[in-house]
This record gives sequence, structure tokens and C-alpha cells, in this order.
Amino acid sequence: MTKYSSHEKISAALSSVVAAVFLTTFKLIVGISTGSLGILSEAAHSGLDLMAAGMTLFAVRAADKPADSEHHYGHGKFENISALFETVLLLVTCFLIAREAINRLFFKQVEIEVTVWSFIVMATSIAIDFTRAKMLSRAAKKYHSQALEADALHFSTDILSSGVVIIGLVGARFGFSFADPVAALGVSIIVVMISLRLGKRTIDVLVDRSPNPALVEDIRSAALESSGIRELKKLRVRDSGGRIFVDMVVGLPRLLPFEQAHKLMDGIEQRVKNVRDGIDVVVHAEPVEGEEETVPDKIRFAAESAGCKVHEVEVYSTEYGIVVDLHLEVEAAGTIEEAHVKADELERSIRDHVGGVDQIFIHIDKSADELIRATSVNYRNSDLPRKLLGYVGSKREVVRCGNLNFTESSAGMRVAMTCQLNENFSLAETVRIVNELEEEIVKEFPQISKAVIHQEPVSHDGK
Repeated sequence: MTKYSSHEKISAALSSVVAAVFLTTFKLIVGISTGSLGILSEAAHSGLDLMAAGMTLFAVRAADKPADSEHHYGHGKFENISALFETVLLLVTCFLIAREAINRLFFKQVEIEVTVWSFIVMATSIAIDFTRAKMLSRAAKKYHSQALEADALHFSTDILSSGVVIIGLVGARFGFSFADPVAALGVSIIVVMISLRLGKRTIDVLVDRSPNPALVEDIRSAALESSGIRELKKLRVRDSGGRIFVDMVVGLPRLLPFEQAHKLMDGIEQRVKNVRDGIDVVVHAEPVEGEEETVPDKIRFAAESAGCKVHEVEVYSTEYGIVVDLHLEVEAAGTIEEAHVKADELERSIRDHVGGVDQIFIHIDKSADELIRATSVNYRNSDLPRKLLGYVGSKREVVRCGNLNFTESSAGMRVAMTCQLNENFSLAETVRIVNELEEEIVKEFPQISKAVIHQEPVSHDGK
């Protein structure tokens, strides 16, 4: 809640206290002077409203305190406790008024003096109650405050009960003495019915019952609007002092990179928060298989599940099933036995995640994560660069080559270069040509252990 909203809620609650003080005093004076049980019951009702308004003021101030180490969800339920307290007070008061009304109807006679003040106090009460109820209801709806809603309900109830009391006074004025206690009973019945409804709603919140089904459905729809979400596995919604706390578990594609998954969850949270003000949402993601996954995708996921790193994954579809070739990266310092155990784990994981696999061939390779210590070598005074460029440039597929880079390490000499190839070749043809050329360089120049070619189209301006 913002400081402005907190100030507005407290102002609304404070105005209720002032109104309740005035009405209670006014009704009590007129009720005692006239002897009207209807007006006295209204005075008691207003006195109850005063207590409730004071409780509401305290609850609203307490509920707007931020979350702390002992109240992780904030202090919002102070409002709900306040509403429950008001409900109990209303029911107790209704019981006392109803008991006195029954006594006056059947067991004792009380003379009522109906004066103009009797009608003035009730008309004044209706006018004030209408103004307060409208203002409180507007604030309660704006800030989803059950405490303010309970206060608004009290003043709305007063309007109805004041109307009933006026009817009783009119009846007494014309000699129908039973009209006043009957009016008091009418007030009690109205207040009991409304109080029970409010009490049920308050208890629902205190026991974390799911709020309005329409709101829950809006939250569900907002979450599912995200294009990357596969399913909404779990949704829990609870109300606390006008704030809505949402916990959800969503299924995201299991191959989605972490950064993209995090961005997608941020988008889900924002959509849910836009459903209405005061929503606090936590999204937990679980990986699910996507319909768009290819067999190589499933193999890579199987490798991740087994804690393995793989590269050069190739999949062949044969009449006997799927044949898989791949390179498994292992630590160079390990043993062949340890590497073989890792390869067996990878094969089992692949067969668990991919159906129809016939054979799996795993080439054990050293980890690509290891930093290779190398020395840059300058061959400008050697014939090697010239001969190498001449050899590569003589290939009919190569339009231009250059940008040589030589390094030496424990693995031997490495050479890297850039080649521009004919644009008429497809990507698959380009990859085949480059792979074959890298192998030919190693064979043609025995001093070179590894050749790396970066292929570019002729239209590229790079040198």
C-alpha cells in the first residue's frame, strides 16, 4: 500500500469514529427522554458502531505495516480479525435488544413519549449513516479492506434499522404500543442476518479459503496468457487484509535457457499483478517436455539429467531404430574406467528419455571447459603460411582465404583461418566442405595437429 492509500483508509476510519460518537450521544439523550426502546436500541447499536469503528481504526493502522521477520505476509489479517470482532459484538447486542423487546411485548408495559426530537434524531441518523456508508464502501472497494467494509455495513444497517424505528414511533404515536418493541425486534433480525453473512466471509478469510472464484479464474487466465507456458500445474490464492497472495507452479519447456525462463516468469508475475491492485505473486517453474522437441533435443536433455556435457550429437533413423553418435566430455585427469562409467550412465539416461533407440556410440573426449595453455607462433619467416594458403586457395570451392592464426600447446600446433566459399552452396554442403578441408590440411601438413576454418560468404566484407 502506498502512503496515500494508507492515509485515505485511516481518514475514512477516523471519520467513522467521529460520526459514531455524535450519533451515539444524540440517540442516547433522545431515547432516555422519550423512553423509546427502538431509539435506545439504536443508541446501543450506534455505541456498538463506536466500538467497532475504534477497532477498525486500530486494525487499518496495524494492517498497513509492512512485512517483517515475524510476519512474512504482512499484518493484513488485523483487518479480518477486526471484522470478526465487530460481528460478535453485533450478535451479542442483537440478543440483548431482542430479549428486552420480548419482555415489553409480553411481560411489562413501558410508556413511550413520542416527540418531534424522536423523529429528528432518527432522520439525522439516516442522513449521517448514508454519507458514512457511501464513503466507507467506496474506500473498502478501492482498497479491498474488509475492516472498512464491515464499518460500511454497520452504517448501512443503521439506515435500515432507523427506518424500522421510525415506523415503530409512528405506531406508538397512534396508540399502538406494541409497535416500538416490534420495531426493535425488526432491527435485531436485520442486523443478525447481515452480521452472520459478514462473519462467514471473515472466517473464510481467516481460514485461508480461496477468495472470489471469478478473481481466481482471472488470475489463472492471466498466467496462461504467456506464450511460453505449457501448463499451470498448481494455483493457490489467499486473502489477507485486502491483499491477495498467489502461489503458482507453472510448466515451462525443459530446454528453455535459465535467463529466458526467468524473463518468462517475470512476465507471468506482471500479468497476474495487473488483474487488480494489491496482488503479491510467487511463481515456481517446473520443466516439462515440449511438443516441439526434436530427438537431438531430448538427447541433450538426457545428458543434462545425467550430469554430462556432450557435443557433436548426430542422430540417424534406420530400419532398426534410432542410432546415436555423440562426444562425451570428461575430465582429462580422470581414468578410462571412470569415463566408461560416465558413458554408461549417459546411455541409460538417453534410453530412458528417448524411445526407439537401437544403438548408441559414445566418443569419449576431454572437457571443452578446460583452459588450454598455448603460445602464439609467428611463421612470417617460414614457407608454411604461404604453402598453406596456396593449398587451401587451390580448392575450387574456396574463393578467398586468409587471416591465419598459429598456436602451439601440449596438443600440438593449431592453425585457424577464414575462408570465403561460393554462395551457391547450401549450408549442409558448406559444412561438409569445411570438415573435409580441415582433415585434408592435417594430412597434408604433418606439423599441424588441428585446423579450424571459419567460413564466410563471398559477400562478407571481413578481411
